[in-house]
Amino acid sequence: MLRAARDVGGDRSVTARALTLGLLLSAGLGGLNCWIATVYNVHFLGGIQMPFGSVFVLLMLVLVVRLPLRALHRSAPVTRRIAAPLSAVELLTIYSMLLFAGMISTPGTHNMFLTTGPSLFYFATPENRWANLFYGAVPSWFAPGWDGHTYQKEIIEPLFLGGISMSQIPWHAWLLMLIAWSVLLLLSYAVLFFVALMFRKQWTQSEALTFPLLQLPLQMVELEPAGGASTAFWRDRLMWTGFVVALIVHFFKGMNAHYPDWPKFPLQEAVVMNFTERPWDAMGGIGAEVHLGAIGLAYLLTREMSFSFWLFFLVQKIEMALPAMLGFPDVGLAKDTYQGRPTFITFQSIGGWVALGAILVWTARGHLTGLLRAAWRSNGSTQRAFEDEPFSPRFVVLGFAISFGALLAWSYFAGINIGIAAAFFGIYLLSSLVLTRAVIEGGFLFSQLTFAPLEWMTTGIFGAGAIGAADLTRLSFLNATLMRDARTNILPAFLHTMKIAHELRLDRRGLRLLLGGVAAAIVITLGVTIWVSISTLYGRGALSLYSFLFQGPQNILNGTSTMITAQPGLSAANGLWMGVGAAAVWLLTFARSRFLWFPFHPIGYIMASSAAVSRWWFSYFAGWLIKSLIMKYGGSGAHLLARPFMIGLILGNLTAMVLWMLIGFRTGTQIPYWPA
Repeated sequence: MLRAARDVGGDRSVTARALTLGLLLSAGLGGLNCWIATVYNVHFLGGIQMPFGSVFVLLMLVLVVRLPLRALHRSAPVTRRIAAPLSAVELLTIYSMLLFAGMISTPGTHNMFLTTGPSLFYFATPENRWANLFYGAVPSWFAPGWDGHTYQKEIIEPLFLGGISMSQIPWHAWLLMLIAWSVLLLLSYAVLFFVALMFRKQWTQSEALTFPLLQLPLQMVELEPAGGASTAFWRDRLMWTGFVVALIVHFFKGMNAHYPDWPKFPLQEAVVMNFTERPWDAMGGIGAEVHLGAIGLAYLLTREMSFSFWLFFLVQKIEMALPAMLGFPDVGLAKDTYQGRPTFITFQSIGGWVALGAILVWTARGHLTGLLRAAWRSNGSTQRAFEDEPFSPRFVVLGFAISFGALLAWSYFAGINIGIAAAFFGIYLLSSLVLTRAVIEGGFLFSQLTFAPLEWMTTGIFGAGAIGAADLTRLSFLNATLMRDARTNILPAFLHTMKIAHELRLDRRGLRLLLGGVAAAIVITLGVTIWVSISTLYGRGALSLYSFLFQGPQNILNGTSTMITAQPGLSAANGLWMGVGAAAVWLLTFARSRFLWFPFHPIGYIMASSAAVSRWWFSYFAGWLIKSLIMKYGGSGAHLLARPFMIGLILGNLTAMVLWMLIGFRTGTQIPYWPA
């Protein structure tokens, strides 16, 4: 559980100083994250649900900025008003803004719209027949230098080859596209914002979810009754022990990456188990990796959550061997287009996502019904029920309806059938809601989807023929930007921000100011990301930069090409497996609600096939085992005693990663860290 913030007395204001500093740091972190990942392929300053760059900046603000200001504040009373130390509220205001900066600026996610159209034109060949399949369905404002019929080579080719100076960039060719797609992104952010407002009270107060990814930032700025920062966390010897252990281990790892003769700890080598005999060879390899920070994070989870992550991963691996046991060769099984897994695995997961999303809405039905009732007809009792909300129920409901309707209107002007667009954005909202639950309850740092939305739509909802080639083409662009890489979905960040406000006990005005600062950080970071992305691509050439920027769109277009040519219809088998997955999630949820001893969580089941769990499962196992042994032989007191050490592992791993990342940006040597 999070330590509830103590009463902060009169020091509860979201200050102009914090908002200004937060905007400047958001622009800086956003620009650096986008540039360093694009040019040097050095990642994870951002791009995850607890951006390491954001936490590192918070660490620097606490240790490098606030401590000198506190010393100056004591020694020179005249400077108190000018150089007052940063308060906990100010520090967490800045951190909240940096959360969004670290995610939105990540290359290959929200900025994928910049390269999808150019990739379509640049990599079109007579063999892949993209020109015949796609060109006629691409609106003129989906790509630069495109008039709906032909594209301008002088606009597209330099984007991949480079050699264009800043003054030579053809910004005029990008203007309409940038405006249109920025509107789409801002509308999608608005929809997620209103969804966060709808579930804020239910998840932060009624269900009191643990928010494990906030435990480190809140510990770093732990509050005292007077509103100042406590030094208890920073004086904890166990925390510093864990910090130093992680730092030493990753010092050797970094030195070994730069100087191969330098030794490193054996635990840093992944152990891969390959099965060569039938039927177990169908499982593929299973890699066991030890990540100290991930072990620390697993320790902060409930034992049922960490247990479910690693157990269901192994169950899913065994499940892949079942067809071979029954005499069905692996080469004859249908595979999905996203991860190349058998479709019976993928559609089980999809069914689980649908069931869990429905359960989340059903569980919150009382709160959501009250919200709708209050928005329709407000009276004294309904006003009192929602008086602690930052905005009125009517504002929330109308805001969601208008922003979602605007997304459909955008799709209509793009030529997409309204019903098809509604289904696509429905999947977007469903996946966002389930991902958010996995993040704020399960600490799922790397929140990827386990399925391809277009494949689900073509074989599980409509059929490719019912959607049509034109809509499939246009949806490919939307899919590349919003859902191809969902680890930067910002719905969890909105809930994290609102949980921070709850822990700080901000009043309505304070929460509104905090959310306003977040909104400004989103807009500024998006602008900085677009500018850095385009200028870097034209200057250096996409072919020599982060390859996923053009390989990601190619993968999606190849999948869409297959759908258009093969015209897959609804699959009864896929529907059956969706039913199996939905039933499994319902049974797991039912058992958890009836039996206190039940050790399985449905989030572990639906995430078992994700790429992140395949890397983390052994660390989840180690964290679960350590916590279980401590609880059994030492009790809750020993568990709480060991907690600072585990948090120190996370902070030390994170700090070492960022420092080596910055060194690697200069040397060109990227060091793989958790989560990748």
